[in-house]
Amino acid sequence: MTAELKKIVKWLVMQGKASSQRELALQMGYNPSAFSQILNGHVPVSEKFLSRLSAFEPMVNLDWVRTGRGDMLVASRIEAIPTVEDDDMEFCSENTHGVKFYKRGKQLFMKVRHVPYAAFGQFANDSDRLEPLNEEWGEETYEVDRLARGNYLSFEVQGESMDTGSRQSFEAGDKVLVRELERVFWKERLRFNDWPYWVVVFGSSVLLKQMIAQDQEHGILTFHSLNPSPEYADFNLCVDDIRALYKVIKKKPKEIRFFEDDLY
Repeated sequence: MTAELKKIVKWLVMQGKASSQRELALQMGYNPSAFSQILNGHVPVSEKFLSRLSAFEPMVNLDWVRTGRGDMLVASRIEAIPTVEDDDMEFCSENTHGVKFYKRGKQLFMKVRHVPYAAFGQFANDSDRLEPLNEEWGEETYEVDRLARGNYLSFEVQGESMDTGSRQSFEAGDKVLVRELERVFWKERLRFNDWPYWVVVFGSSVLLKQMIAQDQEHGILTFHSLNPSPEYADFNLCVDDIRALYKVIKKKPKEIRFFEDDLY
């Protein structure tokens, strides 16, 4: 099994899924030294490890990893995203920010305004809040587990700065449900270990980034891109220069549609 794992790691690095074995280990949640011991056969390969590998790259054929039989990769697995129709849902509540909640059986859904400025896009107005002004905003629906207070919005992801090719990253076309953090809380301790991803608005930019550090004394936040390319370097922002700050609550992967002829 170790030979198969080494081949998979080499392939993942060549495909740009990770820049090195060390980065792959970290992205999969392993200490690089422990990861190396698994690859070299010093530690048995657990089903938990294989599960994490499959979650990181769904095209890996786990039967091939276990037995060496068959192909290293399987056909791309596309998970269908069910369409949520208004007719299927029953209105149940609305919070003070105009966020509406609906039920469909035991499922609970949140319907929020979808911002026409994409994450990694342009902030079109001069206000410190995203407001519709003269253009009509659309709506986006997300499945949630409870009613919630607060101002929630939806953004669509653009660009490659947060895309590593794994499920844990953000691909262009993905949508994110975000909750606004009011300015009065910006200089308090932010729980960025619990909520690592944020949409931050500064100048005319709207960026989706990972928050990795906070200097409370000087009011400085440090943001990071998941893509290891040198062009996406970490950067600092003073909270006084930030116009709006939203923590990412949930990601909705982009919907993939096929023409009927493609199914045969």
